[in-house]
Amino acid sequence: MRKTLIVLMAVFLAGCVDDSASYYIDGRDHSLTLRRQQSYFWKNEAAVSLVAARVPECQRLHRLNTAEPAGEMKAELFAAGDGTWNLRLGDQLWQVETTTCNSLTELQNDPKADLGQLVGSFVVKGDKLVFEATPAQ
Repeated sequence: MRKTLIVLMAVFLAGCVDDSASYYIDGRDHSLTLRRQQSYFWKNEAAVSLVAARVPECQRLHRLNTAEPAGEMKAELFAAGDGTWNLRLGDQLWQVETTTCNSLTELQNDPKADLGQLVGSFVVKGDKLVFEATPAQ
């Protein structure tokens, strides 16, 4: 009975996603980390959150008001200057700062707006969330 329960739990949890990827700004103490969590294997959606960190000054978890397809997520990260970053995920856009890590503002997603310099994208590769830096020009 116990072995059957363990096998069933493994099957149910096998399809769940809980991972993250980081963009390191100035080493490991200054970063932006995107996290995706899929609570149930039968749901194709994953909750997304963002951790802004500049240790030891600040670190804060921001829950983004979105539910993205677990295997198809792509988020673009732009450097807007002065510790300000723009994150575009699907049709949503947020601005976060790493000076105090407190501010997260949802913005109108205007495709023509100047969001700053694209530094890279958070994408799913081989079922794992990774950060891909934009090649230097």
